[in-house]
Amino acid sequence: AESDALIVKGIISLLIKVLSGHTPDEILNADLYFIDKIGLKEHLSPTRSNGLLSMVKQMRMYALAFKAKEGK
Repeated sequence: AESDALIVKGIISLLIKVLSGHTPDEILNADLYFIDKIGLKEHLSPTRSNGLLSMVKQMRMYALAFKAKEGK
């Protein structure tokens, strides 16, 4: 992932660190409770918060696509 904004780079780095090395099923079923536990969303603008949710959704979509490809 790449972004000019440092905050976005940091957010995606957190998600990659947490989800890296897991199976598609684990990613699809992951409870990313740490986002709420550390209060990340409270410190983000509404736009950045929506971006965070979009990043999680996209990573799950990639996991689903990979799982579908592996099943063939």
